[in-house]
Amino acid sequence: MRVLFFGSGSPASVRALQAIVPVTSVCALVVPKRHRLWHRDPAAALVDTARAHSLPVLRFDAANQQRFLDALQRRRIAPDLICIATFPSILRRDVLQSAREGGINLHASLLPKHRGADPLFWTYVNDDRVTGVTVHWLDERVDAGDIILQRQIPLARGRPVLDLYDELASTGASLLREAVERLERGERPRFPQDESRATWEPPQQRATLPDMRDWPAERVWHIARAGLGLLHDGRGAPLHGSVRGYAVTPHARPPGSIEETSNGWRVFCVDGTVELERLPVPGLWDRLRRRISRPRRSRR
Repeated sequence: MRVLFFGSGSPASVRALQAIVPVTSVCALVVPKRHRLWHRDPAAALVDTARAHSLPVLRFDAANQQRFLDALQRRRIAPDLICIATFPSILRRDVLQSAREGGINLHASLLPKHRGADPLFWTYVNDDRVTGVTVHWLDERVDAGDIILQRQIPLARGRPVLDLYDELASTGASLLREAVERLERGERPRFPQDESRATWEPPQQRATLPDMRDWPAERVWHIARAGLGLLHDGRGAPLHGSVRGYAVTPHARPPGSIEETSNGWRVFCVDGTVELERLPVPGLWDRLRRRISRPRRSRR
């Protein structure tokens, strides 16, 4: 089976490509078009991985998908299956139809919950106690195709988002490999998603965030420990601090108010407080985004 792999260059996409190369015939890698103003290519780590396996690399322009189809025809790349792991663009129907079997996608949530571009962020914001990864068939609706495989992971309270991302990336790569192996054997599992349980959330940048003043201290502590960068001081600046803990205790301060202490901040919640120790470093969520976009060069 000839697989056309789409990825962004994120650690999750690199691991996914590495996982499927031994079990199928990857005919080419597709990465986003590189903007001429970028000093570094966000997809560099994935491109290096492809070159290590002698795979041709194609650039995908979301605004001109016909040019991509023309490139496939010109280079005589005729895939049986499209395989996606963290790709930022929605593929048109004719792009999906360029593969005989259609396409499959790796998504970092337990679909149909948290469809959309930032499932990991919304997993924390919605206070989920479990998360996971899903491999599903692609159709014209975002993250709504039939499920092939799914794996659940418990989400420990206060677990840093980088830690969870790392486990989901490894689990997702393993699950994608298993899905491809089943397709190689001629199996075509399809389990329709339950639309009554479906949720969809926008990217974090365009989101209206919930009012955390209504949250108990334990939930605010959980979000703060994750490192999502959602806590801000009275001037709107993010609180970059190490979360020391929380306490359920009566107080007279309005929920949501923040008090500066000698070495950090005290956040007042509906039923207690959360203590942060000042750190002169970016939040973990910012570090995750930097890790995803930072190129990793292979050693030569």
